[in-house]
Amino acid sequence: MASEYRFVLFSWRDVREALVTYDRKRGQATPTVPPVKFRVNRDALDCELTFGKDRPKRYLYDKASVIAALIMRCRDRGVRLPLKASKDLHLLEGRMAMSVHIAGAAEPEMLNLEILGQSVVA
Repeated sequence: MASEYRFVLFSWRDVREALVTYDRKRGQATPTVPPVKFRVNRDALDCELTFGKDRPKRYLYDKASVIAALIMRCRDRGVRLPLKASKDLHLLEGRMAMSVHIAGAAEPEMLNLEILGQSVVA
C-alpha cells in the first residue's frame, strides 16, 4: 500500500515562539522578552535560546523537544497532524521543516518485480 509524506515548513520566528510556548506549558519560567540569540545545530537539529545580555541564561532543546514544540504549535494553530504518523526534522529551503510520514498498510507478500527501462514486469 502507498505511504504519504507531508512537510510543514516553519519560519525561524515560529520555531522560537514554539519553544518558548512549549516551555511555559511545561511549567518552565521562560523570560517574556524576546531572546537575544537563537542557535540551531545543523547536524543534530537541536536548538538553543539565550535570554538577557548582562547575565545571559541559556535554554537548550534536543531534537525530540523541538519536534514536541512544533507539534504543539501545529495543534494550537489548527494544523491537523495524524497521531500515529512518524515525525522528523529537516532543514529545507533555509527553514525548519517537520516531515510527517504516514505509513501505508503492510503488503501481504512482496511480488518479484524486475524493472526494465520504463516498463515494470511482474
